[in-house]
Amino acid sequence: MRILQMHADWIEYEPVRKEISGAEEVEKKKYRLEEILVLFVSVEEGDGPKVGIEAVDEVEKFLKNVKVNKILIYPFAHLSRSLAKPDEALKIIKEMEAHAKKLKIEVYRAPFGWNKALAIKVKAHPLAEQSKVFGSSKEKKVEMKSVREIKNPMVLIKRSDFEGLSEKDHRIIGEQLDLFSFQEVGPGMVFLHPKGVILRNILIDFWRKEHSKRGYQEISAPILLNNALWQVSGHWDHFRENMFFSEVENQGFGLKPMNCPNAMLVFKNKSRSYRDLPIRYNELGLVHRNELSGVLSGLFRLRAFVQDDAHIFVDEKNLEKEIIAVIDLVKYFYDVFGFEYSVELSLKPEKAMGDERIWKKAEEALEKSLKDAKIKYSKNPGEGAFYGPKIDFHIKDSMDRKWQLATVQLDSVMPERFKASYIGEDGKEHIPIVIHRVIYGALERFMGILVEHYQGKFPVWLAPVQVRILPISDDNNKHAQKLLNELLENDIRAEGDFDSHKIEYKIKMAQLQKIPYMIIIGKKEEDSKSIAVRDREGKVKFKVKLEDFVKELKKQIEKRN
Repeated sequence: MRILQMHADWIEYEPVRKEISGAEEVEKKKYRLEEILVLFVSVEEGDGPKVGIEAVDEVEKFLKNVKVNKILIYPFAHLSRSLAKPDEALKIIKEMEAHAKKLKIEVYRAPFGWNKALAIKVKAHPLAEQSKVFGSSKEKKVEMKSVREIKNPMVLIKRSDFEGLSEKDHRIIGEQLDLFSFQEVGPGMVFLHPKGVILRNILIDFWRKEHSKRGYQEISAPILLNNALWQVSGHWDHFRENMFFSEVENQGFGLKPMNCPNAMLVFKNKSRSYRDLPIRYNELGLVHRNELSGVLSGLFRLRAFVQDDAHIFVDEKNLEKEIIAVIDLVKYFYDVFGFEYSVELSLKPEKAMGDERIWKKAEEALEKSLKDAKIKYSKNPGEGAFYGPKIDFHIKDSMDRKWQLATVQLDSVMPERFKASYIGEDGKEHIPIVIHRVIYGALERFMGILVEHYQGKFPVWLAPVQVRILPISDDNNKHAQKLLNELLENDIRAEGDFDSHKIEYKIKMAQLQKIPYMIIIGKKEEDSKSIAVRDREGKVKFKVKLEDFVKELKKQIEKRN
């Protein structure tokens, strides 16, 4: 059995049509439930009769943690490829419902065997989304085979297909522009192609430059660390089921799901004074999370991705100043990309760790920082992280969709767990406050959002290929190559189309690749020592000097137009 567990503000679902002949009879209407733990459930082949009871017992423990006593059991076949027979699955799901009632849990169940319209608002705390495995899936041992034992290894190496996706989907555009691909051998992981790497490196270079200007110091750390670390950080208790593990010389190790412990260890590697603060560490850290296959979604939900974290160690005196600086940095980034955004202040949840005084001071500091920065915001009582309140930025893309990206979180819990400290002006040890902060969030997810936001028509500074040179005939190839070399020497990302196709075809191919500019070279251009410049919208300028074009292009790149 596989369960995707979501703690939700509300969920709405409506039975639309029966998917199987044995679907339950139910009234076709919209159902809405609030303040509830939703269990998306896939019953798998081989699941025994007690698997539902085991799952509900585990859920009961979680309900106590979040102080909720209401669940919705939602049959959801998409989490597994080895589903149990419908009658067996329904029997186990009904046993779950009965056992939940026996435990005095308020339980609801979505109809089995129906295609349902669904809307859900998931809470923002760190434990709000969890995937769990029970029964046969947990007990099965994966039989490791060498490549020699696999009769047809190419079955595992084929490219993933995207049938049924909208042409506006980043997976379709990414394939069209040759940015990335997804392979069966690495589910939930992306293979970046050369142009995709260029796009990622542009984002990274911009990120590094702006952070360096503001006094950040970049760190890097291993991705595989001893389980003792995850016990100290709290991930062992709160996030273990979403981690990947291995064993080295009889010791347990885990692939890091978050970057926070790295900064803690670097900070406490030597003694610190109040004079050293604030210390700003930024990190492009590769993280892994054991997501169920049913929730993977292109670049938007991966098992391996780079998180653009920063951890700022600060004392109470400088806390507000640092928060405002972070807010300004987030605003700057989103303005560059042309995103509209809204801001939410998430306050102390019922289940919170840490001192009440620190919580209050942290909330006041965040709110005052937002007011001083003259930012409109809404409040979300009870939606802070368990270790501290936070500010969340929700961007709106060109298709009016909202995405939660940047977050600014205050934390006094983790530095205390790691015994991180500094010597204050009074000569005594103090625990720093840590500002956890991301801007891109997951770098790959941000790339996917950009692909859809611009629909592949990247502004010049972001475009993997900024200029393509199109000689009209083979006789123009030599001159076209000379122009290409000049562009490359001027740090323009350029390429040439030297195939023996008609110029109309070359233009069409460049437009399909959404390249910002085409330089067309024929006999007239060679004789006049000029170029014809065509943009991807079809506007053409003749008799342009190459040096003037380069100068104008560099202006656009510098201004990030």
